[in-house]
Amino acid sequence: MDFPSLCRHAGSYLSSAIVLLACLFAGRWVADLTQGVLPDSIAGMILLAILLSLGVVKLAWVEAGANFLIRWMALLFVPIGVGLVDNLELLSSSLAAIIVTCLFGTVVIMGLAGWLFQWLERRQ
Repeated sequence: MDFPSLCRHAGSYLSSAIVLLACLFAGRWVADLTQGVLPDSIAGMILLAILLSLGVVKLAWVEAGANFLIRWMALLFVPIGVGLVDNLELLSSSLAAIIVTCLFGTVVIMGLAGWLFQWLERRQ
């Protein structure tokens, strides 16, 4: 790979990182404003989705960094898994509440997804 193409490649990763981090920090700010109703990362992803859909952020600006993060996603979950194993006592004492919450959340999300799909089909 020659130097100019290497610079373009590195530049695409750098621009992706800047946009993704800006959305993450803006999400942190939104989470602080809403007093923790939304986690920082979720608020940042919602903000990024809004900016992408409005055309303020171009897909090409974030594509390289997003593909990189998706490629390494399994590795990024290792610390979470270790943390879960490290806190098994806490998890086992709250297991019933965790299961009920997961089931309720699944039913609500499936219901909302079905309703949204039907609503969008009727609009066409």
